[in-house]
Amino acid sequence: MLVKIGIMTQLLVRSEGSGEGGRFPETDQPLPALIRIAGLGKRFSSRSGEIVTALSDVNLNIRDNEFISVVGPSGCGKTTLLRILAGLESASSGTVRCGGEIVTAPRPDAGVVFQQAVLLPWNTVLNNVMLPAQLKGDTSAATRARAERLLDFMGLKDFARKYPFELSGGMQQRVSICRALMRDPKVLLMDEPFGALDAMTRESMNMELMRVWSEERKTVIFITHSIPEAVLLGDRVVVMSPRPGRISEVVEIDIERPRSLKTMGMPRFGELCDRIRTIFGAEAPMVSSL
Repeated sequence: MLVKIGIMTQLLVRSEGSGEGGRFPETDQPLPALIRIAGLGKRFSSRSGEIVTALSDVNLNIRDNEFISVVGPSGCGKTTLLRILAGLESASSGTVRCGGEIVTAPRPDAGVVFQQAVLLPWNTVLNNVMLPAQLKGDTSAATRARAERLLDFMGLKDFARKYPFELSGGMQQRVSICRALMRDPKVLLMDEPFGALDAMTRESMNMELMRVWSEERKTVIFITHSIPEAVLLGDRVVVMSPRPGRISEVVEIDIERPRSLKTMGMPRFGELCDRIRTIFGAEAPMVSSL
């Protein structure tokens, strides 16, 4: 827990196949490229001194306002990729550009939501949301008002003065999303944020996230082990290979928005899920079908 809090604080303090991307859900107009990943590779030394290649030659363009889902077998480098995109980890080769600038450190235009809600237990919900501003010495009325608006937006207005231990897992993740949105980032990076939640809460959070994305118009990179979740949420699904992680294929999700849980009963939805499972082949059992 303390290690994760340290990573989160570092991020907040230091922050100031197909690669052509998707289209606006409501129109057929191409989206401008926001993130360009070129020849990305990551190697590190194991405890035994062995050189491990986590990522190899990853290439992808992500359009502005696009929702990208990333799936792959365990250990294929999904989280490593997200950490490099967030500027929390450096690449061994290749580049990541966001808005034309090479990403080498945490950026103010990127918000991160981890698998577990990394909230400070001694802070209220409101102060947890305000943390990015507080770390810069900003406790102004305007900042407080924005935090309160975000909590209201996420249905947490009545819990502003509660503490994390008083909230359910789903509510804690809503607080994490509010905090990630506090600086109005262009990009929202999400590392299996709903993986630890029960099935009903997870479905609810999927609907909530689609609402946030629709209204806030962020670029979202969403890592998950669930193929149906990836298809339900994404404009495209990036399918990664086993280690060393490469992009096996990028699947366009040609299902109209807005989507709902009923979307999962559509024949096309099942076809897309089956296509992604086919890409995995022997690796399919390693990815959740829930």
